[in-house]
Amino acid sequence: MKKGSKQTEIKGKIYPFHPTGESYYRRGMAMYQRGQLDKAIKYLKRAHELEPEEPMIPLQVAIIETEIGEFSQSNDRLKHILDKLDSTMTEIHYFMANNFAHLGLFQEAYKHATAYLSQNEDGEFAEDAEDLLELISLEEDEEEWDDDPAQDELIIHQEKAGEMLAEGKFKEAIELLEEVVERFPDYWSAYNNLALAYFYFGETEQATALLTEVLHRNPGNLHALCNLAVFYHYEQRTDELDQLMDALEHVRPFLFEHRFKLGATFALVGRHEKAYAWLKSLVKRGFEGDAGFYFWLSHAAWHSGHEKVARDSWKRVIEEQPEKEGLEPWNGQSIKKDDSLLESMYPEERLFALYRNAGNNSLLIKNNAPSFLTSVEKEYVDLLKQLNDKKAQPSASGPLYRAHEVAGRLNHSFDPSHQPHQGLFYMWFHIVFYGAKDNYPFTNINALAASVEYLWKKIKAEKVSQKEMAQKYDINVSTMRKYLNELEAYLP
Repeated sequence: MKKGSKQTEIKGKIYPFHPTGESYYRRGMAMYQRGQLDKAIKYLKRAHELEPEEPMIPLQVAIIETEIGEFSQSNDRLKHILDKLDSTMTEIHYFMANNFAHLGLFQEAYKHATAYLSQNEDGEFAEDAEDLLELISLEEDEEEWDDDPAQDELIIHQEKAGEMLAEGKFKEAIELLEEVVERFPDYWSAYNNLALAYFYFGETEQATALLTEVLHRNPGNLHALCNLAVFYHYEQRTDELDQLMDALEHVRPFLFEHRFKLGATFALVGRHEKAYAWLKSLVKRGFEGDAGFYFWLSHAAWHSGHEKVARDSWKRVIEEQPEKEGLEPWNGQSIKKDDSLLESMYPEERLFALYRNAGNNSLLIKNNAPSFLTSVEKEYVDLLKQLNDKKAQPSASGPLYRAHEVAGRLNHSFDPSHQPHQGLFYMWFHIVFYGAKDNYPFTNINALAASVEYLWKKIKAEKVSQKEMAQKYDINVSTMRKYLNELEAYLP
């Protein structure tokens, strides 16, 4: 070995890395050996950024993701390795088969396990793959797969749509879920997720209409009822919310999934004693929830007088999501009725909420901003405080000030309190959030307003031309095209 060269061992094989990438890789593997899996993934991802063509690094990330139960995410990473980095890594088929089996997608597991064995009859994982095939055969009859080959595809689409919703990619989630409900018109879970996607995209009327359709065709659908309660809560439709929650208090679901959904909904709207009863009943029956489950259990317990349960549950939250530290229900930044709405929103939703309430001296602006706000949101809060203080003179040169002025320019034509118009403002504040993180300057207020209105109308399939928008905002078409190209980079 030449002086200065370094090598890293993974599963008994030697792979060379450049020094900087190897340094992060070694740190990641050290964290992995200590059982600190979140930190291991962080360092390994950094190593992959420095060594983007080295397939062994993302493979190790995927293996850890499998260990922590992120089976879909692991498979996305494994597929990328096989498709983009190294198609000869046939062992990936075994890892994907294992993930699909955990997800209950036995047809896909069978396909990848047999693909591995066909290319690695005496391979390192051959015996494991054969054992997996035997287990699969015990779980599912192969003839059933052929009778309904679309079932695995359906579940994969649903998993993917869930990831898109979590990442704020509402437009993509809507497109995928529209396809799912068209092909599977009785798959209610897809309708419920589609309603959520429309709601977060600002199409609240469409979201409510979808849930109404579900409840008409599938009366008593608990997920639809709970989602409708969430919509009422967000929109502060108090009378309708109270009526619905009173009805939900008489529901007695059997499935663990339904009990969790009901308990979390009670916690979100502030009916903590009911929430605690449902969530605690799941623990007594051996339910092993994730960080989200213990988050709601902790808050429900604290606000209904069960301090020990609240603190023990919060420890479970921090173990999985250390970034939640500081959001304990007892530290003054708890999930109070006002903050529960804000914390559950995406940053662009909160920015829009701040904009809508700026002139009313909202509690959020008068008091200290909650700790869960991002740096961009806190900067916007500070700006709004200045705008509310007639003695202060906010600088007109700041990017967020100009972004705020764009919203005001749009406000001339569109009422942000009118539901059909809210999608435009959600889109704009999505651009504001990610643009501000990227230090985008937000120059030329009229050009930005023209561009975002044009993009919004195109998404809604309205007939509109660039020339028409340019004339409305008194700019030339070439300027508008420049800003369209810039803004499209920040769309979900």
